[in-house]
Amino acid sequence: MKPRAHFSQFDQLKALAVVNIFETGQPFGEYAALAVLNDAAGISYGISQFTHRSGSLYSVVRLYLDNGGKIGRATLIGNLLRLRSATAAAIDSAANDRTLKNALRAAAVTREMRAAQHQVALERYLGPAIEACSGSGFTLPLSLAVIYDSIIHGSWEMVRDRVRLDRSRTSAASYEKLWITEYVKKRHTWLRGIPRLRSTSYRTVFFLAQIIAGNWDLDLPVTVHGFSLSIRN
Repeated sequence: MKPRAHFSQFDQLKALAVVNIFETGQPFGEYAALAVLNDAAGISYGISQFTHRSGSLYSVVRLYLDNGGKIGRATLIGNLLRLRSATAAAIDSAANDRTLKNALRAAAVTREMRAAQHQVALERYLGPAIEACSGSGFTLPLSLAVIYDSIIHGSWEMVRDRVRLDRSRTSAASYEKLWITEYVKKRHTWLRGIPRLRSTSYRTVFFLAQIIAGNWDLDLPVTVHGFSLSIRN
C-alpha cells in the first residue's frame, strides 16, 4: 500500500514560499503583483500569479466579488465575461486594459481579495499537489514543491506522463527520488526547448540543485532565484 502523503504546515509553507519567490520574488507573495509576460497567458496577478489563460484569474475575481469586495467592483463586474474567455482576443484586450489592471491592483489591499487569492491557490494548486503526492506515495517536502510548482506554472500532467520508471524494481523511498529526479530533468529539457518558456528554467535549475545536494527535506536556508529563504523570512 502506498503511504498517504502527510505534509506538516511547515512543509507546505516551504513549498509555498519557494514557488511564490519564483512567481513574485517574495516568499509569501505580493497580492497586488501584476505582470503581462511574453507567454500568451495575459494578465498574471497576485500571490500565485493567477493567469487569464488558465482561468485562475477569473476564479479569483469571481470569488472576490462573491465575498463582497467593493474596491474596483464595477470595473471587475464589467470584465467578468472577458476574463472568463480564453480566446487570444479576450486575453490581449484585457492585458492592454489599464482600467482593469488598476482595479486589480487596488482591490489587492482588501481582505476579500486576499481571502480569494488564498482559497483559489489552495483549491487549484497546493491541494492538487498534495493529492498527486498521495496518489504516487510521495512523502518528501522537495517532491511536494516540485509538483506544486509544476501545477501552478503549467506542464505537470504532460511532463508527468513522459516519465517511465519500473516501480517494482526499487523501494518506495528510492523510487520517489528516482522519479522526481527524472521528472525534473524532463521538465527542464522541455522548458529549455520552448523559446517563450526558456527564461523560466531557473525553476528546474533550483530543483536540480537541491536534488544534487540531497536536500529532499527542503531544509532551510536555501537560495531561491537569488533570494535567501530562511526561517526568519
